[in-house]
Amino acid sequence: MKSTFQSAFTLLEIMVALAIIAIAMGAILENTTASTRNAQYLQDKTVAGWIALNEINLMRAKREWDGRTSKQGRVEMAQREWVWKMKISKTPNTHVRKLEIEVFAENDQEQSFANMMSYMAKF
Repeated sequence: MKSTFQSAFTLLEIMVALAIIAIAMGAILENTTASTRNAQYLQDKTVAGWIALNEINLMRAKREWDGRTSKQGRVEMAQREWVWKMKISKTPNTHVRKLEIEVFAENDQEQSFANMMSYMAKF
């Protein structure tokens, strides 16, 4: 008589393998989600920096020199609405003003995505 021996996985072995795969897939999904959030945050910081530079350079180009101590506005860039706030301060030199600007996402004005400081001279 010949005996035939069949080798197969048991139900327990299959369940353990599926558990390992599920844990690994969870870790991969979490890593992908974190990478996507980081990429979005970096994009927002970059766009906000561009907005801050644009507003500072626009103020310099217009050569606005009046008694205002602050300015603010809204702008759309990268298919999103942004809010910027600029503080204008006097300096010890009467021909120089200090410009400080913060840029926020329209729906969250608690956390600024960009803070920039510059100086403007009177011509």
